[in-house]
Amino acid sequence: MLSGATVLYMLKHALVKIALTCLILISLSCGNQEKPVPRQVLKEAQNSVFIVEGLACGKSSVGLGVLIEEGILTNAHVIAGTEKLEVIDFNGGRSTTYPINADFETDLALLKGPDLAVTPLQIAEPKENQRGSILVGGQGFVETIPVTLLRLLNIVIADIYGEGKHTRSGLELSADVAAGDSGGPIINTKGQVIGLVFSRSTIQSEISYGISSTEFAAVTQGYDLSGVSTGKCRD
Repeated sequence: MLSGATVLYMLKHALVKIALTCLILISLSCGNQEKPVPRQVLKEAQNSVFIVEGLACGKSSVGLGVLIEEGILTNAHVIAGTEKLEVIDFNGGRSTTYPINADFETDLALLKGPDLAVTPLQIAEPKENQRGSILVGGQGFVETIPVTLLRLLNIVIADIYGEGKHTRSGLELSADVAAGDSGGPIINTKGQVIGLVFSRSTIQSEISYGISSTEFAAVTQGYDLSGVSTGKCRD
């Protein structure tokens, strides 16, 4: 029969082993969690984002656009029906631009890039539960807000004029966006564009929606540098 002291020693030893195992598991779990977007990555990304301003049927239209290799990517509803388009860079400089492709079903448009020494952002596919940031500009200047991609989903929705039913690959986001933030890029921790904001939830707070980068080919392929129509004005 084991003595009381021996049993106590064995019990303490077992508890220590359990505690160490728990610490290791917690450490591994924390190590697997994706970290926020580094500050330097955010700063560099902001340099590649533009405020997009237009005049459509006498009304002002404002959104954001992000410079990628093919041009400035934005939402089609931001430029719909515009007669004049300008982009404002991170230094406040204005440049006239025009659409070189637009897809009203996916709500995407590609604008002619400005002649500026700005580095285009790379594109990557989104993943569920990944952390990142949205670059927004509803306040008149580009800023960043943290975001978690809650889920990937297929969104059945009308085109930007409220016509038909179309399916687009979308993102559900844990973030609250405002008017003027449409076209804001969603970036991952490497500063790559994984989507574009187009709307916020009307029934849930702190929930917004984006267009997946897998849809970008709708406008990044087959574009026309001589320009395309901005479409008709929205009601």
